[in-house]
Amino acid sequence: MNMMTRLLMVAALALISVAAAAHTPARIDTAAFSIVNPWSASAEVLLSDADGVTRIGLASAASDLSAATSSYQQGSFYGGLFEVTVHAGYRVTGFAFSGIFEGMLEVPPNPDGSPGDGVAYNSGYVEFSAGSRPYGVLYSEHAQRIDMLDGAVPFSMASGPLALSSDFNLSLQGLIMVSAYPTVTPEHPEGIDSFASMRLANPMFTIYTTAVPEPASYAMLLAGMAVLETRRRRLERCRCSAAKSGAA
Repeated sequence: MNMMTRLLMVAALALISVAAAAHTPARIDTAAFSIVNPWSASAEVLLSDADGVTRIGLASAASDLSAATSSYQQGSFYGGLFEVTVHAGYRVTGFAFSGIFEGMLEVPPNPDGSPGDGVAYNSGYVEFSAGSRPYGVLYSEHAQRIDMLDGAVPFSMASGPLALSSDFNLSLQGLIMVSAYPTVTPEHPEGIDSFASMRLANPMFTIYTTAVPEPASYAMLLAGMAVLETRRRRLERCRCSAAKSGAA
């Protein structure tokens, strides 16, 4: 077990210990499903919902997964457990989590322009998984980590094709770590501050769904196919009879 995973577990235990604090979690309802994060009092945002594709912005993750410092170390943790209830007549056919890691690293140079002896470091890590409710079947599990980022890196972690008509959970955990130590020069023995930052921008769930025809619709479809097959056979017999008459 690496240090990042240990830190995530410790932070998750601390979060669970206060999860019972009184608040009413915000629920998002669509025709196909509803989703709620009981761990957070922040409202997530329904970005779009059309043609079986629903996009949900994770405002709480964006708020929590951000850190910056010009001296020593800073960090932040996020944990979310999203309960998805699939509505009757629908199936979830897949889902994804995406976002953008944005980081900045600045180390002041020496007066002569050579690299300074200061330090700037950043690291971002997210884990995304999905499983049945109650837990038992793991549908998807992914992780993304990036270190020493000076710029922006988009990413996406997606499940394979699914056909879920029962309720399930989406779990998301993340950790941001930054540190900065000054460049010390003879002219500035107290040091010139370095700077490091990292944040997760535009975190978003994308959930794919499809409607499941009711049994009556299946019956109508089968009846229609039977009618078409009967007509096809009749036309085939007519063609055969006409061909025989012409040959005679």
